[in-house]
Amino acid sequence: MRSDLLLKLTKKYAQEDKEHFQKVEMTGPHDYVLMEFYKEAQQENPDMARITPELVQLNETIFRIAVKKLQDKGYIEGAEIEVSETGMPVRVDVAKVKVTPAGVEYEKHLG
Repeated sequence: MRSDLLLKLTKKYAQEDKEHFQKVEMTGPHDYVLMEFYKEAQQENPDMARITPELVQLNETIFRIAVKKLQDKGYIEGAEIEVSETGMPVRVDVAKVKVTPAGVEYEKHLG
């Protein structure tokens, strides 16, 4: 899902129905990635490697940044992230990702 489109829709509906969207804070692509990790974790046989840039409709660079941000914030753990000298993620492996309790709480906040 395109994050710019969802952001526009969220803003539009937030303006029309402020009470309903008062607690929703879709702040970026990392939110979509977290929701997919959470959904996958709920499966009988979760396979986090299924969570790919293609699945969340993000380009590879944005996906890597989103995974790094989620791990930095403590919402997931277990992602193997290789970063460049500038700190940009150049490779991520999400096969061993686990959603943390903080990530579960944040995901519930997203709805």
